[in-house]
Amino acid sequence: MFLIIIFIIIGCTYGGIRFLKRKRVVSIFLFSPLLAVISFIGYFIYHTLYHTTPDSLQLTVHKENEAYFVGGVWKDRLDAYRFPADFLVFYVPNNEKVSNVKRNRVKSYNEMDGEFLEKEVQNWFGQKTHLEWEPQIFDLHTNSEFEFTFDLPGNVKPSDVELYYIHTREEPMEALEFWSKKIELK
Repeated sequence: MFLIIIFIIIGCTYGGIRFLKRKRVVSIFLFSPLLAVISFIGYFIYHTLYHTTPDSLQLTVHKENEAYFVGGVWKDRLDAYRFPADFLVFYVPNNEKVSNVKRNRVKSYNEMDGEFLEKEVQNWFGQKTHLEWEPQIFDLHTNSEFEFTFDLPGNVKPSDVELYYIHTREEPMEALEFWSKKIELK
């Protein structure tokens, strides 16, 4: 099948060159498969080379009563090969549990292998930090704007909590790639 497509493109290009001086409309029509292939390759390379960075994510944190509200806005466009879910990783002193975590989730997250994804994040992020506390990992739908809320245990100071936003990228035929951004709680 692939060979047939290559022969068609070569034949159309050859025909386009032959008709270039006599019939320009036919020549342009014959060059269109070659232009389509070049456009597709350019589009693919353009999206493969673009990666978001932690600097392209702006985060704001504010507290109302006992709830923390974190809002995020991407200054630059999101990468085309982003994974549908990003992750929030909490490290809380004495492994106490964060409660009332409300966020937009990926609708198909239950169909994905959630344990595998969380283990991948934990393995990757575990190499970056050496905290003695267990990570609490929550999925978050990747959007150009997002907000999530959570409550900390009553006896925990916000400055003692480590909170990270983990962005996930998955190019075709590649392994998951991650980067993290620390969120400062006040």
